[in-house]
Amino acid sequence: MLTRKVSLLLVVALLLGVVSMAAAQDDMNYTIAFVPGVNPDPFYITMSAGVNQAASDLGVTIIQQDPSAFDVTVSVPIIEALIARGDIDALITAPNDRQQSIPVLEEAFEAGIPVITVDTFIGDGDYAAGEVQFPLSYIGSDNTQGGYIACSALADALGEGAQIYIQNVRPGISTTDQREDGCEQAAADRGLVVVRVDYNENSADTAQQQTAAVLQSNPEITGMFATNTFGALGAGAAIENAGLAGSVQVALFDASEENIGYLRDGTVSLVIAQKPSDMGYLGVALANAYLDGFQSIPKRVPTGYAVFTADNVDDPDQARFIYTSGTAEVQPRLDDSYNLAFVPGVNPDPFYITMSRGVNAAAARFGITVIQQDPSAFDVTVSAPIIEALTARGDIDALVTAPNDRQQSIPVLEEAFEAGIPVITVDTFIGDGDYAAGEVTFPLSYIGSDNTQGGYIACSALADALGEGAQIYIQNVRPGISTTDQREDGCEQAAADRGLVVVRVDYNENSADTAQQQTAAVLQANPEITGMFATNTFGALGAGAAIENAGLGDGAVQVALFDASEENIGYLRDGTVSLVIAQKPADMGYLGVVAAIATARGVTSMPERIPTGYAVFTPENVDDPMMAGFIYTGN
Repeated sequence: MLTRKVSLLLVVALLLGVVSMAAAQDDMNYTIAFVPGVNPDPFYITMSAGVNQAASDLGVTIIQQDPSAFDVTVSVPIIEALIARGDIDALITAPNDRQQSIPVLEEAFEAGIPVITVDTFIGDGDYAAGEVQFPLSYIGSDNTQGGYIACSALADALGEGAQIYIQNVRPGISTTDQREDGCEQAAADRGLVVVRVDYNENSADTAQQQTAAVLQSNPEITGMFATNTFGALGAGAAIENAGLAGSVQVALFDASEENIGYLRDGTVSLVIAQKPSDMGYLGVALANAYLDGFQSIPKRVPTGYAVFTADNVDDPDQARFIYTSGTAEVQPRLDDSYNLAFVPGVNPDPFYITMSRGVNAAAARFGITVIQQDPSAFDVTVSAPIIEALTARGDIDALVTAPNDRQQSIPVLEEAFEAGIPVITVDTFIGDGDYAAGEVTFPLSYIGSDNTQGGYIACSALADALGEGAQIYIQNVRPGISTTDQREDGCEQAAADRGLVVVRVDYNENSADTAQQQTAAVLQANPEITGMFATNTFGALGAGAAIENAGLGDGAVQVALFDASEENIGYLRDGTVSLVIAQKPADMGYLGVVAAIATARGVTSMPERIPTGYAVFTPENVDDPMMAGFIYTGN
């Protein structure tokens, strides 16, 4: 795998700021294999359109190999042959069986090929903590939810006690198993009776024959659910041939052109459209991000649904969710006329300088222009005029920013959104950070660490070192900053859980000098303090300097610092501090650009929340070369 080794060396150089972004873009033309579930199939043809658009946008090569049947005995030899080539950098595939597909995909992984599954999954689909964890991500619909939506609609139309029939494919296919489960859950909740489930082995002809036979032998059936395109086509044809259009309410999964035709002519009542193009686009974009060295890839990306009814079937906005059976035209690659504005929290700051490198690496990949404007202070009164000026330019296509205040930053970002500029927040958030169902939902995504978790990790480490009853001190920035508020909360939760006593919390207004003065005063006034937590770079620098000046760097005060600046890593090396929590700001910046460009391409499935995780530095691993990429650098 010489190509992959060369690529990884270039990634390390990129993270260290040694190679230019343009060189990185030119030299890393990855080869990504795409193996859909089966073709021809309008669902996977549409997915392929997303794959090819992302490949064009990113400048990567796609090798697509199509199984002729949705059967693991057909797909496995294809994947084995791709592995044997020796030049595949990543694999995107829709596994045919949640268990039988595991060995061949694990073989790919062990050969050094990252694996992303789209539409279907292996194991239980929980790649973070489930039975199979080696795939990078599972990108696909929440299929249980989709089945529930479909059969809830039948319940609404038919009422309690109605009898329904389910057309499925075969047991063992992760997605259609879940759709059947979701329908049965809705039936149980809403009082429907599931008379029968049939399996058509992905044959529309078989589905048509089975449906015709069931309707003839069970005339009391008044509702039907088909779990995928082939079952839907067969069920729709059987309903039409039996002259039962309208008298049997039908919910179909998958928005093929034929299924939409059945909806238009009244044969069916509801069509659930997945978003296969989104799955394909995001599969390529996230594989490329990982290969570029940005590893905060979400283990699960749910891609949602569009629901077609007789009322909206001819809405032009819905048309993009209809699956195509023909080859889609790839749009020309974006160029430097696409302007992405990047407004970090403050600069100079090693954290945001490192984030900027991620932004510019992604921009080089996509060939777009970054317009970066740096606030001179972490203060909404400084950042808001910058964003207002960018909005007023009229040529900004997306905004990636780290808001300075969770409430006070809302108006200026909403103004940008209302001007037609998609907004992605990185590191920090506005409102409560729940952009799906919270108090502020207009931003596309919040990409950043789970800061409560980070604070909990830090102060749990203090508890491990100090024991119950130890007194600790927290150095924070100011109330109202989403991330540092959460880190303080996480530390206090750990203290409560582990029996630590928080003596005091001070706020340094992002000044290392202030943090140093506050820390020195607190240590002098409270000699019983044996532990300290600083929530960001500036507080960490000040706290570290105060500890060092007080001659307490011999472990007399155990210190956990947030943010892996070079100075903080130096404090760890010389024994002044015990633990440094490293965020992944470069990942935040890179994925922020991915979110913006995917949205520009019509992708509607960017996660509203992407947690970017941590690397934890200790004296034992601080000089491990694998950790070097997580140190923030100031140039």
